[in-house]
Amino acid sequence: MKNYFLFVLLLFGLAACTGAAPEEGAAPPIVYLPTTAPIVLSPTPTVNDPATALPVVTLATATAQPPAATAGPPTETPMPPPATPLPTTAPAEPSPTRIQFATGASSATISGHLAAGESIEYLAWGAAGQWTHVELTSADNVANFAFVGQSDGQPYKRLENEHRFWDGALPINQDYLIRLHTLTTTEFTLILTIEPLDSIVQPLWPVVDGLTGFLLGGSHNGEWVDPFVALKSLQDGARPYQVYTGNGFWGTATGQPPAMPWAGPCGGTPVVAFAPGLDLTGAIAIVAPWEAAPRQPEALSPDNAEYQNAVGELLAAQGIAEPVIELTAVQRIDLEGDGVDEVLIVANHLTGLGNGLPAANAGDYSLVALRQVVNGVVQTTLLASNIYPEAAELVDPVQYNLLALLDLNGNSQLEIVVEGWQYEGRFVMVFELLNGAVSLALTAGCSQ
Repeated sequence: MKNYFLFVLLLFGLAACTGAAPEEGAAPPIVYLPTTAPIVLSPTPTVNDPATALPVVTLATATAQPPAATAGPPTETPMPPPATPLPTTAPAEPSPTRIQFATGASSATISGHLAAGESIEYLAWGAAGQWTHVELTSADNVANFAFVGQSDGQPYKRLENEHRFWDGALPINQDYLIRLHTLTTTEFTLILTIEPLDSIVQPLWPVVDGLTGFLLGGSHNGEWVDPFVALKSLQDGARPYQVYTGNGFWGTATGQPPAMPWAGPCGGTPVVAFAPGLDLTGAIAIVAPWEAAPRQPEALSPDNAEYQNAVGELLAAQGIAEPVIELTAVQRIDLEGDGVDEVLIVANHLTGLGNGLPAANAGDYSLVALRQVVNGVVQTTLLASNIYPEAAELVDPVQYNLLALLDLNGNSQLEIVVEGWQYEGRFVMVFELLNGAVSLALTAGCSQ
């Protein structure tokens, strides 16, 4: 580069020598001499030299638009699967609601609400030959019903049948299921009419002693029916009995139509036969659409001084001045369902038994007593008793026990079932408590 500048200066000098002569008075020529220090040019920076690199400006670019949707699978990052739900208990299927007519009535009207897709079921018992009318009304007739026999499984009216009513004579004695259904939310009114028969009242709910099969009788619309009257109404076939003990529901057993055995010590007592070998000792069997044991008793100590004194007062009033108090069972329960508890007391002191003769010693006794509050006053009432202030021979004393506390007529109040044992004999009694008054409702038994 230095030689290049010297060459240029030399050319200017030669041009000055060969050019025209200067005019007079002209300034002398200027001679350009090289500078003493050469100009050093810095090399052009490169991107490989970070110390001298030019700043880089990044231009913002428009966000790319997503491609048009295609038939292929999506390319987004898949979402994680939802958490597996915890297992839950499936809701229990609602049981049918039993329709029970008011006392003396033969028709019932039920109004309610049906959600879209919902079904509601009702049960009603009817006897063979009873004329029955079922009618369902709803807005625009959106709801319909089926009418099905529970024992024979026969659909007497299907949902597909467009009629909203059914009329006819019932073919057999059984429960009949009425199933309401709708595809559209609606209010409904169901009318059921079952005309009474001229013969024995129906339905009849029989009550049977499990150990002996004695037919105690039954109930119809809350009213008690004598076992010999009930006998005539139970000849149409076997029945499924619900079996209860003092501890509540035990299970089910099939009972045959009651018969009247004329032979043997218990001839003349209606008896229901259960499966051979089935041990129903201490049980009561009932055919009923209600829960017969809605409340359970609480066992109390037989050493309770209050109850011992109560029994002592009862025995003293019966002529035993200094009784030996032996309580064998004390149970507390709300019999009437009114929130007030009653107490059942069982006491047994029979020293004359076991010697081969049906005798009683002085001071012997067996009793079942009810202790309750009546008009704010505690009262103790004898339900069943054998009390012997003096010794007696061949009196055949009875030993009483509390068998069960059950609702045997469907009024939500509990009856008191007492069993009695004597020399070669047994019987069962059912006591009813209503408004503080106790009465004998049913009884059956026999002895030689």
